[in-house]
Amino acid sequence: MRSPAFRPSLPVRVIMLSAAYSPLLLLLALLDSFRLDWLRWVFVALAVAGVLGTVLFLTVAIPRRNGSPEQVYSVKPREGEALKFFASYVVPFFVTATASGSVRWGLLIYLSMIAVLYLQGDLYFSNPLLAALGYRVFELGRADRGSLLVISRSWYLAPGENILLVPLGGYIYIQQRPPGPEDTTP
Repeated sequence: MRSPAFRPSLPVRVIMLSAAYSPLLLLLALLDSFRLDWLRWVFVALAVAGVLGTVLFLTVAIPRRNGSPEQVYSVKPREGEALKFFASYVVPFFVTATASGSVRWGLLIYLSMIAVLYLQGDLYFSNPLLAALGYRVFELGRADRGSLLVISRSWYLAPGENILLVPLGGYIYIQQRPPGPEDTTP
């Protein structure tokens, strides 16, 4: 695959991060964890913007890109990726329920550090919202013995299968669905 990498812009990556954190943001807002009305609304706005922005990115931006064909040589599901990310903020959520104000602010700094790592590391594939929307992550082996991480709506990818991939940056790709009969005009 020799196409130039399409790396989502920083705003798109921030929106996808907000989507990944949306369950936690909504819970923190609902429970009024920081006891600041303005912060509650910021959490809600970030969660809603993240979910809507991610859905728009997946349904509008990705289909407009030209996918590059790739043959699947070997494939292995990576089922635990979303759960790993989800676990990174479950502990802070439970701690905020009983922690003092200063500890809550410390946890917010901790979550901010995780956010920076998410943005710098292009960790799109570990987004729990993608899993909730029916996407799965596969480690795909290539003919040159390299490997890719592929985000796909397919339940199964088979060796020998040809698929279209859109690069998201580095070794992370998303499978582009070819137009089906319902997508074509007569």
